[in-house]
Amino acid sequence: MSFRQYMVSLMKDEYGGVPHVMVKGVLRLLSWIYSAAVKVVDLAYRSGLRREHRISVPVVSVGNITLGGTGKTPFTVSLADHFLAEGKKPAVLIRGYGNDENRMLRDELPDIPVYAGQDRVRNAFKAVNNGSDILILDDGFQHRRIARDLNILMLDGACFFGNGSLLPRGLLREPLSAMKRADMFALTKTDMIDDERRRDMVKALDRAVPGKPVVFTRHSPTFLSDATGAAYETGLLSGKKICLVSGIADPDYFAFLVRNLGAKIVARREYGDHYRYRQADIESVLAECNGKDVEAIVVTRKDYVKIKDLDISRIEERLFVLNIVIEVLEGKEQLIAGLNSVVSGQGDQSFFTRDAHSV
Repeated sequence: MSFRQYMVSLMKDEYGGVPHVMVKGVLRLLSWIYSAAVKVVDLAYRSGLRREHRISVPVVSVGNITLGGTGKTPFTVSLADHFLAEGKKPAVLIRGYGNDENRMLRDELPDIPVYAGQDRVRNAFKAVNNGSDILILDDGFQHRRIARDLNILMLDGACFFGNGSLLPRGLLREPLSAMKRADMFALTKTDMIDDERRRDMVKALDRAVPGKPVVFTRHSPTFLSDATGAAYETGLLSGKKICLVSGIADPDYFAFLVRNLGAKIVARREYGDHYRYRQADIESVLAECNGKDVEAIVVTRKDYVKIKDLDISRIEERLFVLNIVIEVLEGKEQLIAGLNSVVSGQGDQSFFTRDAHSV
């Protein structure tokens, strides 16, 4: 287990015992410092000391309040796809620290400009000057330099607020009071939770921020693709011995999706989120798969954009990418109404279940 993975496990309270409790105590102290810094930034924006830049075109933000793994990027792809189908000229602004999301967005949205970089205000003006008439902020909830017309906050249905503590003791990037900035909530991975848990989440949100729409979603596998780009039905995995390889924030949900396709998962190689794969990792995966008679190696789209740069010739016959889209289970009408409040048009309620783009 890497240091990063160990830290995330502590944030999720997956370890007990005296040594781990001592580390958690240190993390608690650091979280108090982090909390103070977050409050100073919030006060600066609320008092006007820090400026929000108003862009001349509508801006939609997709973000979260916890550390990674909520599905922001596939949701962004779906929004961009929707606005393009509506005749708009969207552009996506991404911070760009995670080169995997940057490359994935460009692969999935070949007809839509993607601007990566820390200075998203500059990129916003550049996008408008280049003809874009609507901007989507990927991972934009904490990026407050740009005013937005619709602020969508995504929440992990399987994890929700974690242990309720701020980083680095918990998973929260901001205090729960920050949710008041959201215009609507999108609960993800709700196929992993029961109806009672859903109701409890809605009640908790309504207590914290009354009257805001709540949309329920899941990650829906659409097809498999191989190194050549050829597509296959997901049923190909049914009954087969599978090795999962992932460097994402929530490998358990990835396993949940693959298991629901009827696959027999006999090996899991899990790396930290945004992991940069090395050739040695490929060789290690190959050795384990040969030892367990693995019939298919399944990765996420996010991982494949990095793995494909390595020599995968000895695994590519068994290597498959699981492509997914965000599917809205409940609240689609409210989501469409929110999008229509940003730009004119009737809206197309089928865009979240199309297979035109996938991640």
